[in-house]
Amino acid sequence: GNFGSEDRMDYTIIGGAVNLASRLEQEAPPGAILISYETFAQVKDSIDCEELGHVQIKGIAYPVATYRVIDLKANLAAARRAVRTELPHFRLELEPELMSLDERGDAATALRDALDRLCHKPG
Repeated sequence: GNFGSEDRMDYTIIGGAVNLASRLEQEAPPGAILISYETFAQVKDSIDCEELGHVQIKGIAYPVATYRVIDLKANLAAARRAVRTELPHFRLELEPELMSLDERGDAATALRDALDRLCHKPG
């Protein structure tokens, strides 16, 4: 909403939801995002979350159900379709669904070069 006078106007948001979001941000470990159940209920079909249980938040009279955001479900699905192989002296990790066309071309070139080296005896 608008705060101030005709000469100076500031814009801000206030309310319980804003307070809760701010408190959850303070509770989150570095690099993590915490959300409440109300937010989780709105995003659960597109964002994968881990339920953490209830926490007492300063300024909120009741324990708040909290969730840690993991990733977009689309990213997780693509990662599950990734190619991963690890053998002695050999490791391959490929996530084609996350690659641009240029990156795919570069990867194909690198794979062909590696295959040529693998199939030809050193000599």
